[in-house]
Formats: sequence, structure tokens, C-alpha cells
Amino acid sequence: MNAEDVVETESSISSIAEKGPKTSNQPEPLAVVPHLAVNDDEEVWFVDAQSGAVGATWKHRLPAILMILFFTLGSNFAQSSLSPLKSTIKKQIPSVTNARYGTIASADHLVNGILPLFSGIMVDYYGPSITSLFSSTAIFIGTIIRAVGGQRRSFGTILAGQIIFGLGSTTIETSQSKLYTHWCRDGTAVGQGHLDDTEAKRAEKSNKWHGALSSAGWLGFVYGLDIAMGRVFNVMGKMSSVPVAEATGKWYWSFWLSAILCGITLILNAAYVAFERTLPKKMHVVTGRQLAAQAASTFTASSSNNNSSASIAAKQKPERTVLRPFSQRCWQVLTLSIGAIPASFWLITMTQVLQAGTVNTYTSNLAEVVEITRGKTALMAGYASSVGQVPPIVLTPLLGILLDLFGRRMYYVAGCAALWVVVFSLLAFSTVNAYLPVVLGSIALSFNVLPFIASIPLLVPNQASIGTAFGVWKCFNSAGSVTMDVAFGAIQDLTPRGKTQFRNAFAFLIALKAIDVVYGLLYHVIDKRYFGGVLKLNERQLKHKRETESEQERQEALRKPIKNWTAAGCGLLIAIVVTGYVLYITYSIGT
Repeated sequence: MNAEDVVETESSISSIAEKGPKTSNQPEPLAVVPHLAVNDDEEVWFVDAQSGAVGATWKHRLPAILMILFFTLGSNFAQSSLSPLKSTIKKQIPSVTNARYGTIASADHLVNGILPLFSGIMVDYYGPSITSLFSSTAIFIGTIIRAVGGQRRSFGTILAGQIIFGLGSTTIETSQSKLYTHWCRDGTAVGQGHLDDTEAKRAEKSNKWHGALSSAGWLGFVYGLDIAMGRVFNVMGKMSSVPVAEATGKWYWSFWLSAILCGITLILNAAYVAFERTLPKKMHVVTGRQLAAQAASTFTASSSNNNSSASIAAKQKPERTVLRPFSQRCWQVLTLSIGAIPASFWLITMTQVLQAGTVNTYTSNLAEVVEITRGKTALMAGYASSVGQVPPIVLTPLLGILLDLFGRRMYYVAGCAALWVVVFSLLAFSTVNAYLPVVLGSIALSFNVLPFIASIPLLVPNQASIGTAFGVWKCFNSAGSVTMDVAFGAIQDLTPRGKTQFRNAFAFLIALKAIDVVYGLLYHVIDKRYFGGVLKLNERQLKHKRETESEQERQEALRKPIKNWTAAGCGLLIAIVVTGYVLYITYSIGT
């Protein structure tokens, strides 16, 4: 039995799937997700795609997760190494003005308003492994072109390399997030197959590790570790670019170092793909391409009655038809992952549209705020702002462990928003030492994004849609950040100069975060009634819930896809993206 051919799909794709007759010994679907039937060691496994890698032990999980953690080493290093070289680039390439440097620095971010949505669909359709490999290749090529442009002192070449780099860096993060979800879930095979004694003993031994942190209980910690590792890579890039330029006497060697690290990342990514290919198919991710193969298949057998038709169809191999590009069916297959996203995800995402931008605006303006409001030099203000980047490296993984052990994710959202209100108030409306709000802000920054990132796989348990969900989340955050950056700057420009020039702008940020405090408490209440309580449960309770709840319970309230919510979410995404780009272009022309 071929893994590419035998895929059962949920009712939501019945309109695009040409179904054959159902045999009497064929098991009923177990969840609202595709079920992959795999023949491994002469046993048929019917896999629930919500459960992740079936039969995987720490012998399989640990090497995979360690390799995935370093997928963004090259991209994070390359991006962060650019900003310390701003004055050097303008000096070495006279044609580069401040505006042109801004074009270089923002080239990879400009595509993030809409690209993550399409890259998320591609990740779900082709699978995260192959898309991560293509993304790493694009990143590697982009950094090489950028390094060549630096060596030749060509603005256009550097810009082209940065754009190609941005196309890959967006997709690699989505692939990474989906792979974490796959490997950090405890896979359970059901149906005709069963775990042998050796596998059962290994699974039992693995589940005893650290009590509640069983093989199913590391999702929050791994996401926190990923965020922390990203910050480490960023610090490495910022701290090394100038010393490398000074040590070699050639400033563009910082670009070549980035390209070398991206090459190493590409090799590591290829090693992961090779490692995954050696594993049994029951540990692989169910992809949209498998769904497309099923949707484009037809059974040629026919008969006058259902019984004889079923017996004939059971012996026939499906005859595949060509899925023509740009056809209606092709569009339906490619956008299937969007339509399968539950309403609960859209509710959370739409209400958080400007919240991520609020924090990004704070971090991007912090050095200037400290310099003006506290009378510090630019060097001291920069040092004070950089202090806030260190605590999250340690605190974020610890928060992930707390989420895994105790759950209650939305409580952290409300608490973090309240802490941001304190930070903004101290920074703009008091004269306390700048290090107090900066340190408190670093704590809030540690708790800011992780509760949502760790909640997305719970709201969107379908592995065939999780990549798209992460892409949608990135689109909303990127567009919201552009909007908030422009709004903050516009409010600042309308305020008289001096030490109080940030008060009106920070009052706006305080108002948004005060609303987020209410949101966090409402999310907790709504979760219990409409989300099945998944956001308040720890990982051990979530595992038990997945194993015991019925199909009807998985589809109740807002846990299922609802067309009106999907349409509203897509409409708001288009509106916020267009608004962000219009504001960005208008503000750039105006300045």
C-alpha cells in the first residue's frame, strides 16, 4: 500500500474528492483531519494526523528537533549582521543614502505582508521538509548575491540578494513551526496495526521522563527554545559584523561569513531531510499533496449494485487524473488548508491584529526614547536598550515549560499586557532610571509571543492546515507592525519636541495594551465554552483529551471551520495588509 495513494479525507473536501465505494472492512475516520494509511513491516497503520509522528521515541525526536532548531541560524545571523554596518555601507558605497539603506534593510520585511500566507499553503501542500530545503537554498543564494554586491560595491546587487533572501527566510520559519508541531506531539497509531513489545517499552520509558513532560509535553518548551535560539543568533550577528570587518580589513567579509553560515544551515537542512527519509512512513507528516492525489483519483470500476461495485473497486488501483494548473479544482486543493482552519483561530488572530505591532514599535524606538527622555548619549541609550534582549534568552524556554506543566495560557496574555502598561507608563510618564522599565520590558518581551505561538497548534490541530495558520499569523503581525510603526511616528511628529514628545504616542500604546488585558481574560472564558478548554490544559491533559474525546466533541462550537469566520478573517487580513502598505508608501513619500 503506497502512502501517496491511500489517504482518507474529511467531509470538508468531499466537494473536490471523487470518492470511490467504501469497503466493509475500512475503518471510519477518527478525526476531522486526513488519515494516512501506511504499510510498514507488513502492517497497516491508520494514522490520526492530529497526533504527530506515530511510534516515534526520543531516539527519533531528539535528533530531529536539534537539527530543526538550527534551520534559522544562517538567516537570523545574516539579517542581524546588516544593521551595525549601516554607516560603513554608506561610506563604502556612495550611492547608498539613508533612504536606500532603508530599502535594503526592509526588503525582506516588505514581502512578509502577504507572502507567509502563500508560503504556509505551500508548506501544507508539499510538506515542511521539502519546502524548508528550498527555502534554505534561496537564503544561501540570496546571501551569496549580497556578498558579491558588497565586494563589488553595487547597491542593486545587494538589494537583489536581500529580496531573494527574504523569500526564503519567511518560508523557513513556517516550515520550522510545523515540524515542531509534528515532532512534539505523541503519535498514536490505531486500526489494524499495533506497537510491538519493544516499541511499547520504549514509549513507556520515554513517557516517564520528567513526569508531566512526557514525549507529548515539550511543545511549549521547544517553541520557547526556538525563540531563545533566534535571539542568540541575532546577538551573534550584531556582535560579530564589525569585529570581522575590522579584523579582515574588508567590510564585506561580514556578508561572506553570513553566506558561509547559510551554507552550513543548508547542509544541516539536507541532513534532516535525509534523516527523515530513513524513518518509517508512519512518522512522516501528512501533506496536502497526498490529499490532492486522492482528490484527483477516480475508480474506473463500475457495477449495477453497491455490493458488486465495492468488491470490484476494492481490487482496482485508483487511476489518477491530471490536476491542471489554474483550474478550479487546483485552486480548491491549494486553498483547502485555509478553509480547514477552525473559527477559534480566526477569533484570536483578528483581535490581536495590532498587539504584536505595539511591542515591535516599542523595541524599535526604545533607544531613541531613552536618549531623549533621560538625556543619555546615543551610545549609552543603545547599551540600555540592548540589555532588554538578554533575559528573554533564558526566560522564554522557562515559560514554555510552565505552559507545558500548568497550561492556563491566556492568563499569561493578560498578565503580560498589564506589565506592558506599567513599562510604557514608567518610560513615558515618569523620570525613574531607564533600566527599571527596560528590565521590566525584557520580562514582558519574554512572555509576549510564546502563549500565542504555543496555542496555535491547539486551536488548529489539523496537520494539513497548521502551516497555513502560522503563515496567516505572520501576515497579520507583519501588517500590524507596519501600521503601528507609521502611527507611532505620525503621533510623535504631531507632538511638540522635547522630553515629553513621546507621551501621546505611548498613551496610544497603553490604551491598546489595556484592551489586551481584557482580551486575555475574555479568551480564558471563551476557551472554556467555545474552544473545548484546550488553552487552559497542560500537555498531559491535552494528550488525554485527544485520546478520549469523540469526533462530535472535536467539531463543537468554534472548534470547527466556519465559512463566515474564514471570510471575515481573510477580509480583515486583506484590509490590514493594504492599509499597512498604503501608510508605509505615503509616509515614505511624505518624509
